[in-house]
Amino acid sequence: MNNRNGSHPDFLHPDFEPGEFDRVERQLRRALAEDTRRVHPSHRLEAILHEAHEAGPVSATGGSGSRRWLVPVAAAAAVAALAGGLLWSNQDDRVEPAPPVNSGPTTIATTPSISGSATGPATSGQSSSSAATTAPTTGTTTPGQSRTMALPVYFVGPVGDAKPTYKLFREFLPGTVTLPATDEAKATAALRLAMNAQPYSNTDGYLQPWSGTRVTSVRVTQDRITVGLSNGGPPAFDRETQRLAVQELVWTAQAAVGKGTIPVRFEVPGQGSLYGSLPTDRDYNRPAKDQLWKDLAPIWVTSPSRDQVLPASKPVVVQGQAIVFEATVSWQLSRGTTAVKNGHATASIGAPEQGSYSFELGRLAPGDYSIRVFETSMKDGTTVTAEKTVAFSVR
Repeated sequence: MNNRNGSHPDFLHPDFEPGEFDRVERQLRRALAEDTRRVHPSHRLEAILHEAHEAGPVSATGGSGSRRWLVPVAAAAAVAALAGGLLWSNQDDRVEPAPPVNSGPTTIATTPSISGSATGPATSGQSSSSAATTAPTTGTTTPGQSRTMALPVYFVGPVGDAKPTYKLFREFLPGTVTLPATDEAKATAALRLAMNAQPYSNTDGYLQPWSGTRVTSVRVTQDRITVGLSNGGPPAFDRETQRLAVQELVWTAQAAVGKGTIPVRFEVPGQGSLYGSLPTDRDYNRPAKDQLWKDLAPIWVTSPSRDQVLPASKPVVVQGQAIVFEATVSWQLSRGTTAVKNGHATASIGAPEQGSYSFELGRLAPGDYSIRVFETSMKDGTTVTAEKTVAFSVR
């Protein structure tokens, strides 16, 4: 039913015409609605919200060159992104969202080609290049310069407190990408981070299965991602760990490129295998949707991210992915060594598929915290079969 102005009651409808909005806004709404129908969206809500936060508040009065119609259009875009996330919620994680990263202005630096030797990942909020200089985000860039951006990275890490079992954990870390940020450049930067787990070995127990190996090249086509390695890796791990080490590169490369499950093949000079047992004359890929448990850790915490600083003025929301029995996870919030809150949450779907979970911690007093999300054995209810802990701060 229309209101007294003759407009549709739903402000997101492309034909909505409130009296204070002009013809330009209506045209933008129709264009947005038309574009949305033609697009298959991915998980972009977190990135949109982060970018909006970094851009600062929009004046509701139109000051500083802004227009009032930008606010509802931005809201409509956010809702469209949310709808896209829901559409993708039961599909493979093909396009990785960029989470909030504690960063200042975009970092630009003149660096050698990205196909050189591996570099260690920087802590969230820190520059990945000691030679970097701060530059505005606007203006032109020159090939050979680099930019720090959030990249999806997979690591081989321990699961639970029983006998050592290893699976893949995903994190978003700041990486240095040579401009222009091509698929090859992003994949190479992300692979470098994945192959250097040393900064997180003591805190998270991540393995370093590619010690002494570096990425020499990356080529991306519609049909294949080809990764060149300096050697096939040290044959010092058991067969399953070797398989997971290869898969961490497969998942990382595919996620960084963000164009689906493109098969990955490896090239090693003078060698026909990885770790002396896994052939290089075949393609590698992610497992099927109902087989993700073979590669992925049962519990991820995706928000807050590692060492993220959150505002004390807003409630803290924990989000993540889980492959757990009856879709149930437990959690414990600690401040220092003291547990301050605990509870349970339910994922969107249970094992063997990967579901999403979310729970709110409320507003927290300023301080340093850690959130631990875990699953206990269905046999005894006490043994921790899977867990993940992430440190964050409130200021």
